[in-house]
Amino acid sequence: MTGGATLAALRFAQIRNLVRFFGWQSKFKTAVILLSCALFWLGLFWFFRFGLTFFRDRVGREFFQDLVGSMLHFFFFMLMVMLLISNGIICYSAFYRSRETGFLLGVPLRTESVFMYKFLESLGFSSWALLFLATPLMAAYGSVFNVPWSFYALSVVFFAAFMWIPAALGAWAAMVITNYLPNLRRRLMTLTVIAGLVVVVVVGAKILQFRARQTAEIRLVVDIFAEIEWTSNPLLPSTWVTKGILELSQGRWGGAMFFFGVILANAAFALVLLYSASGKLLRDGWFSSQGSRRARRVRASLLDPLVHGALGFFSPEVRSIVIKDIKSFVRDPVQWSQFLIFFGLLAIYFVNLRQFGYDSRDEFWKILVSQMNLLATALTLSTFASRFVFPQLSLEGRRFWVLGTAPMKRDTILFGKLAFSFVSSLVISETLIAVSSLMLRVPMVTALTHAVVLLAICLGLSGMAVGLGAVYPNFREDNPSKIVSGFGGTLNLVCNLLFVLACVALQAIPFVLYGSRLAQISIGADDFKFALVLAVGAVAVLSLVVCMVPMGLGLRALRRLEV
Repeated sequence: MTGGATLAALRFAQIRNLVRFFGWQSKFKTAVILLSCALFWLGLFWFFRFGLTFFRDRVGREFFQDLVGSMLHFFFFMLMVMLLISNGIICYSAFYRSRETGFLLGVPLRTESVFMYKFLESLGFSSWALLFLATPLMAAYGSVFNVPWSFYALSVVFFAAFMWIPAALGAWAAMVITNYLPNLRRRLMTLTVIAGLVVVVVVGAKILQFRARQTAEIRLVVDIFAEIEWTSNPLLPSTWVTKGILELSQGRWGGAMFFFGVILANAAFALVLLYSASGKLLRDGWFSSQGSRRARRVRASLLDPLVHGALGFFSPEVRSIVIKDIKSFVRDPVQWSQFLIFFGLLAIYFVNLRQFGYDSRDEFWKILVSQMNLLATALTLSTFASRFVFPQLSLEGRRFWVLGTAPMKRDTILFGKLAFSFVSSLVISETLIAVSSLMLRVPMVTALTHAVVLLAICLGLSGMAVGLGAVYPNFREDNPSKIVSGFGGTLNLVCNLLFVLACVALQAIPFVLYGSRLAQISIGADDFKFALVLAVGAVAVLSLVVCMVPMGLGLRALRRLEV
């Protein structure tokens, strides 16, 4: 049996055992995961179908097809950029930060076989979202345009071929940077993320320029997509998949197969080059990534006195845990680059709110947009808690015995994780919602309500993520993506979403009833104040329960943990 076949058999056995283990789980766990996935998919389908129907009913039939084509070009271009960045980050982690890679490179296997094994693993973790996002879009597109049944199956084949191209480009970037620019890889990753944000700012600036020239919303959308027509450049892989999908939907099989052939040929070409170069790049890069070419001078950090001063109301042990977690977070480019993308895009949108003219509209639109901004901030915090906070305890790995034998109570470890999550998320979220309120010029009562609700959401999300992370730890895994993809991470994400939706809905009820166009009944000013106090109080109680119950379970699990 060859090395590649051996590793393939190993992966097949792991998948088989995982499926068996999943079948042994309680039916409640299985139902929670399947129901959450189904609801999320149906929600995306409804959202895409509603948007397509909205434009179909408001623009001419002859123009609707071109508008949808421009939308698809832009959608798949942004999806390609996201996949490229995601694959680069995950491939770097899988190739050079995984203990399994070091072990496999030390056994009698071809380096190329090890590369394909880790590359396919990274492809699975980074590209599954493409199918999960694109399939509801294609289902909505097919329901609006009445496409033949074969369109749905063949569109999935298009996506399956397309995802290899950004995956190969991301792997190329990870290996080239690690091999030839080892001392600059963090700076290059920083510059890459910043460059991506700059591109978003430039595109956003072009879009926002239309406010002064157009007032009709539909015409504005038309001009926006005309301005970003460069996303349909024939040299872009996203253009090939978009044109192939459009040809497929119209029954032009010759054109569809041509673009499918272009995608397949380029994917195969990129993979052949990548495979032939991986023997040297993977092994040399692994050795280069395990050490530094020059000694690093240890400098006094301003972080210690800063954290000790800002968190003086916590015990010294808790502050030490917070400092350790901050340093670990900053030193891991895989973590902070994704964090920067999450909140950077949201900050760019909030800063440019006035360009849309919402601040000059009536009170109804101000309140509506501010509520949507609160929901967007809370959902981003939910993603932050699931992606970064939940795996914190598990990432201690086999070094957890160091913390477990330290001269501090185990409860202090968990409270340190809670303090790190709560303070960091509170600072970021309150800054974002303050910018949103300032840009929209909302009334002070609305701004204060949103600030208080976000404080409660930060506490609840932090307690839930830290507590469930202690209940469902995985000390054998050093990849956060794998830790989050387990049952504990899935349960945490679902509970986070339900908690966020409940908090936002509770505080929104008084605003909806007070002079809103969204409700058939309305209340006066006095009743509004009373209802607002009740709503904020209910959010506070819910936040305390959501924080304390998982933390109690996590503390009990941590005390029983043997190290």
